[in-house]
Amino acid sequence: MRDHPLGKTFFERYFELLDGSDPHSSLDLVAEDLEFSIQWAADGSRKSSQFVGGRDELRGFIDAGDTGGWAHYVLHSGVSGGVEFALGETRWDSGERIGTFLAVAELDESGRMRRYMVARSPVLAFPSGQ
Repeated sequence: MRDHPLGKTFFERYFELLDGSDPHSSLDLVAEDLEFSIQWAADGSRKSSQFVGGRDELRGFIDAGDTGGWAHYVLHSGVSGGVEFALGETRWDSGERIGTFLAVAELDESGRMRRYMVARSPVLAFPSGQ
């Protein structure tokens, strides 16, 4: 696992900023030529939504999101070359799990996210290791 000098992985730093008081600060970790796909299942049905685009669309996704009362928690992470992975959960402030996510990012030479794909579902949970 590649650690940041402060001991945090890329996704731990990214989600900490995204979940913080200034979610747009997470864009500091995003390359100008970003490409992304966010797969989002709201419930246990087969229906899901996909959000795609670049940096501007990711900013719009952040703007549209309801970020209060919950946060991302990275449970497991790894790295292979310039690609980082994170398996985690979104949880309400009470600690109750909302959903499970799997995120992958290709980082550029400066450590900023160049390609990003994440899938989220409330249906399946993995052991947290906690």
